[in-house]
Amino acid sequence: MSKRYKFKVNPKLYEGIPCQTNCPVHTDVRGYVTLISNGMFEEAYDLIRETNPFPSVCGRVCQHFCEVNCSRQRMDDKAVSICTLKRAASDYTLRKRGKQPSAKFYGTLEKVAVIGAGPAGLTTAHDLARLGYRVTVFESLPYAGGMLIAGIPAYRLPRDIIQAEVDYIKSLGVDIKFNTTVGKEIQVKDLMKEYKAILIAAGAHKPVKLNIPGEEYEGLIHGATFMRKVNMNEPLNLKGKRVGVVGGGFTAMDVSRSAIRLGASESYIIYRRTREEIPVNEKEIIEAEEEGVQFKYLISPVRILSKDGKRISGMECLKNELGEPDKSGRRKPVPIKGSEFVIDLDIIVPAVSQAPDMSFIADSMGFRMTNWGTISVDPDTFTTNISGVFACGDFLTGTRDVINVIADGHKTAMAIDKFIRDVDMKKDDDEDEIEEVIAGYPYKERGYDTINRHTAVTIAIKERVSSFNEVEKGFMEEAAILEAKRCLQCNHIWTQETDRCFLCRNCEEVCPLNCLTVSRLDELEHNRFFNEGIPHTVQGITPVRINLELCIRCGLCEQVCPVDAISFKVRKPCETTVKIKITEDIAEYSERLK
Repeated sequence: MSKRYKFKVNPKLYEGIPCQTNCPVHTDVRGYVTLISNGMFEEAYDLIRETNPFPSVCGRVCQHFCEVNCSRQRMDDKAVSICTLKRAASDYTLRKRGKQPSAKFYGTLEKVAVIGAGPAGLTTAHDLARLGYRVTVFESLPYAGGMLIAGIPAYRLPRDIIQAEVDYIKSLGVDIKFNTTVGKEIQVKDLMKEYKAILIAAGAHKPVKLNIPGEEYEGLIHGATFMRKVNMNEPLNLKGKRVGVVGGGFTAMDVSRSAIRLGASESYIIYRRTREEIPVNEKEIIEAEEEGVQFKYLISPVRILSKDGKRISGMECLKNELGEPDKSGRRKPVPIKGSEFVIDLDIIVPAVSQAPDMSFIADSMGFRMTNWGTISVDPDTFTTNISGVFACGDFLTGTRDVINVIADGHKTAMAIDKFIRDVDMKKDDDEDEIEEVIAGYPYKERGYDTINRHTAVTIAIKERVSSFNEVEKGFMEEAAILEAKRCLQCNHIWTQETDRCFLCRNCEEVCPLNCLTVSRLDELEHNRFFNEGIPHTVQGITPVRINLELCIRCGLCEQVCPVDAISFKVRKPCETTVKIKITEDIAEYSERLK
């Protein structure tokens, strides 16, 4: 092992870069997008994998927070398609290499147990294995992936994609014991005797009820159970049935679209707010509508009906109107009196939420619990009140998006490593020193500003509704390269040398988005060497002010500045510091092996 593996990114490196800042694991988005723009797909894939052990998965099902504040939207209202570019890099690399590379790590340090082979648990196992720990994962299912495989249908996330990511993690030396349910085959107390640290990352597979009359009737299947049956190929007869799905999240979408594929005559999404408040992205709604899913907004279920007292025959609902915003920021649905009506249904699927199953945790263990009945942890280190036992991911919060639980896994791995080394878990590791290098304005090929956002190709509707084949096909290489060229390269930070500027206003005049403002002479004071005619800053006012929220890094200001007062700099770790740290880390690691 040449150096201690680091999975924490220095925040100074991505300061001012919205895509990397918004990414929960702070992947070098600008870096891999630029590599793709130059046709370097394998290099882009390797860069993604430095911070994300599930690049192929996230290229398909990530919530792509990186795109939320993408600077490209300042030009044409359309972010760079970062998520699909991640998939393009992954797909290209796996085609080229044939499979995920084998990392061939061999753990020699202390043993760590992980309960749950979902994205949170596997991320922690991945990171600890790369640090040299011997990690064993206990999984109750016969497959690894957690909700990736039990909750997400194959038309969104093919099984071979999940398996490829799992195989890579196993190649690090991670041992996964399948069909092993903690609490049955083995107890947490037994694990505590054998392992130096334990992580509970058992996910949130327990369905949450609607708590309305009639939930006992035959024909009600909770969303988590429904998708588990679909993904495990268990019998589920929906031929010609009318299916109503209550909820507006990804599970509700997955259930409703899967019902169409399984032969349902009608499939409804019953959601209590409007289309604007629904938590899934617009693309998911459009694809569901294309496949025949019908959306019924501003509706809440009141009770489930049965004509024979056994099987479901319908559901009584109430219409809503939107009131004031609630804690989530969305407007609260308010029932309209006297608006009751009935929807005829054969199958009802509540998909409102899922909760962790705490049944395997014995009360005698003494875990401190929250008011919601989950294990209480330190929010910074994910430590429980029992020394050496950690918990993270959906097991603490209920279902969330994949990339955020991956971020939990990274943080937990760092905390476990510090715990075993007896280092203060609250104290940050020393950050690499950062240096700014003058790089000149970002090079962009002519016409970059007129490239339209590319849309991933999808298979034909007829094939979509009759199979679980993957709906999206991603980008071809040429389309990926063009899409990547839309990136404005926000890692180039606008910089000025205030002592050089003499207020010529060239930069202000050429700025296409009016983000530069040249100060008036009376706002500044002259240098004491008056003959030089160079204004100085006064009380924080500089010769040229910039609104970085508007800047698109076009570089025109730098090109027209006659005195080179404006430049673009990029940040990178100081090479001298990194070399010193590598040397120190090797020494530290050697000591730990003795």
